Amino acid sequence: MFLLIIMLVVMAVPMFLMSRGQRKRVQQHQELVRSLGVGDEVRTHSGFYGMIVEEEGDTVILETEDGSQLKWNRNAIAERTESFGESANEQSAAGSNEASVSDADLRSDAEKSSDFLADDTKN
Repeated sequence: MFLLIIMLVVMAVPMFLMSRGQRKRVQQHQELVRSLGVGDEVRTHSGFYGMIVEEEGDTVILETEDGSQLKWNRNAIAERTESFGESANEQSAAGSNEASVSDADLRSDAEKSSDFLADDTKN
């Protein structure tokens, strides 16, 4: 009987700690969603980036860089982000500084392996 009680306690403590952490994350997300307003740039759980341009209760209108607008539920928002327009410009600038890609880099793995096998049979 005593062993059964110990086993139950050992299983209950981790479950309690995990549920406590989950409740804390849910509460933080709810606070974030409540604090969002027009002009905030956000990312949704599905990876959509946009700026809040209008609020309608539990829904928000997000505008993309190209000006299109989509209606989203507030709870779909995962986080507030920095300016998505600036981050895209930084990435394109970083991409233009990279060295050009050679033809050897563009070949498929099958072509590379067939060249390797052909070289091996010559020896």
